[in-house]
Amino acid sequence: MPSGKAEIEARPEFQPLYLQIKQLLIRRVLSGEWKPAQLLPSEMRLAEEYNVSQGTVRKAIEEMAAENLVVRQQGKGTFVATHRSSVRPFRFIRLKSDASDEAHPSTRFVSIKTSTATGVERERLSLPDGERVLRAERLRSFAGRDCILERIVLRLDRFPGLEDILGRLQPGSIYSLLEQEYRVMIVRVAEQLRAVSADKADAKLLEIEAGLPLLEIDRIAYSLDRQPIEWRVSRCDSRFLHYAVENT
Repeated sequence: MPSGKAEIEARPEFQPLYLQIKQLLIRRVLSGEWKPAQLLPSEMRLAEEYNVSQGTVRKAIEEMAAENLVVRQQGKGTFVATHRSSVRPFRFIRLKSDASDEAHPSTRFVSIKTSTATGVERERLSLPDGERVLRAERLRSFAGRDCILERIVLRLDRFPGLEDILGRLQPGSIYSLLEQEYRVMIVRVAEQLRAVSADKADAKLLEIEAGLPLLEIDRIAYSLDRQPIEWRVSRCDSRFLHYAVENT
């Protein structure tokens, strides 16, 4: 049980009170006290527990909701975010098919292996020298057409046995697997987009001509504790896809 106001007062005075509450709530998620998909206590109860106003708690939870750490459901309450629902496993996929009504692509793995991280992989995932990573290649398809080639690098220091689990389950959502098997939740991704030409390896796997223009999406995925977990480079045949983003 948190120590309420005493713990709050120990934090830096310059930090707004609602941010202090937000950090304390996140700490309880990280500790496993509140698990993915679990209902949080009411705002009134949390306000009493921390000896602050209900408005302060509400503002903290609103920030967490904006960062996809929690999900607010009208008439039900606030839940810890999860990738396990039928929609949320694919909430970071922003590619849509031009010709198909399929909401999400199907997936098949081409290769899964582990090795010592290269210098670039260490840099992208903030890993020390000598650390091992898992590398996977997989294809995503809409309406039976392979449109997306993904090259994925995952840190292994937090995921013992991941190669066997990934190979056995071959999930459509790696993020959902990490949440269920290791209680690590991906809450943020940073992406860079650019146009590239298909190289020979791309052409072979996507069954296209070398030199064809592709959309490349370079992504780093971060966990709730702000650690880079995955580096993914997707090469997409944009003749059949578009990248869709909604801003509010």
